[in-house]
Amino acid sequence: MSETILTEIDNGVGIITLNRPERHNAFDEVLIRELSTSLVKMDTDRDVRVVVLSSTGKSFCAGADLNWMKQAAAYTAEETQRDAVQL
Repeated sequence: MSETILTEIDNGVGIITLNRPERHNAFDEVLIRELSTSLVKMDTDRDVRVVVLSSTGKSFCAGADLNWMKQAAAYTAEETQRDAVQL
């Protein structure tokens, strides 16, 4: 996993941190995949009782990364469906 998502567990608290401050933590394909993976791991970890979602930088999350959205405009219907389900 890259440094796009940071995770830690402290006394039953799972902390997931969005780490794309240079892009205002905007969602792209990598961030979505890693966030989803991190949430599943936290959900299956018996030591985690609660999950906190935080971020680095000035912005929590700007929404979708516009550069990624431009690329996504060329996706097939199946690829668009896959991304929607994953998100």
